[in-house]
Amino acid sequence: MKRWYRLVFTYPQAKILVEESLNYDEYWKEKRGNIDGTQARAISANEKMRADYVARIIGNTDSVVIGDIASGPGVIYNYLKGKIQLRGYIGYEYSEYALNVARSLGMTGVQFDINSERDLSEVQEADYFLMLEILEHIPHSEKVLASMYNKARKGVFFSFPNSGNFLYRLRVLFGRMPAQWIKFPNEHLRFWTYTDLQWWLKALGYKDYEIYAYRGAPVLEKIWPALFAGSFVVYLKK
Repeated sequence: MKRWYRLVFTYPQAKILVEESLNYDEYWKEKRGNIDGTQARAISANEKMRADYVARIIGNTDSVVIGDIASGPGVIYNYLKGKIQLRGYIGYEYSEYALNVARSLGMTGVQFDINSERDLSEVQEADYFLMLEILEHIPHSEKVLASMYNKARKGVFFSFPNSGNFLYRLRVLFGRMPAQWIKFPNEHLRFWTYTDLQWWLKALGYKDYEIYAYRGAPVLEKIWPALFAGSFVVYLKK
């Protein structure tokens, strides 16, 4: 209830720093702490829910190659390697600090700018691609999704917050726009509700997909995901 109250009536931070862009090295250092510390390698509850869904869909019968776009400090890799058979796993990440943490866990890491046409073109083919909590941060989500879908042999997973969640609706009712940011209001550039998501996928020509609702009100998120899911993971099948 305290979390719900904060989401409806407060702002993530009182003082807004004026920055041209977010410093992702500093972002990950503040979020994860020292590169050698346990916090840098710890998987959060939300990350675990996303990773468990990915592991359940992929299964453990065949070894697979995964490309992880915006892989951060590699905690998804570190978790999945104990759940599924990995023949290869490449993390593509902008932050050198996050890559160093991921490499210390054994992940192959490539420094990568998602806004660079060249970097996108150089992403290697894989069985599956993960784009967890990244599409909402960029203006050209459609292009990046299409690029990874074309390079995937079996499918693509992507996730984002549900902008139609009842807490965000209450926030608007009380005169505040939904606040899906931590440091800066411009962290999220794109927003989807459950209905928007279904329209968007259809408009882009994706027909074979599954939507997993999580991080919301228990039980209710499965009955009425449009209103009570906190976030969605989408699995696009090839």
